[in-house]
Amino acid sequence: MTPDEQKTIDRLIGAVNLAYNSSGRLFWRGFLWGLGRGLGATVGLALILAMSIFFLRASGLDDTFGNAVKNLDELSKTINSARQ
Repeated sequence: MTPDEQKTIDRLIGAVNLAYNSSGRLFWRGFLWGLGRGLGATVGLALILAMSIFFLRASGLDDTFGNAVKNLDELSKTINSARQ
């Protein structure tokens, strides 16, 4: 192994030790990672829903799905009134 390679490996070992031996840094890294992941999931879901609604309206199927949702709502109200 050349001295340059050894120096690079030593720098990497130092960076890993610094990153994982500090509980404060580890906490904040995990917290920010989780926050970013949750934000990404929220934005992704919003985009998928927006595109779905756009394509439903463009294809003219929004009335069909609206009627289906209305029928399901009426069915659930009927079931709830029968239980009481």
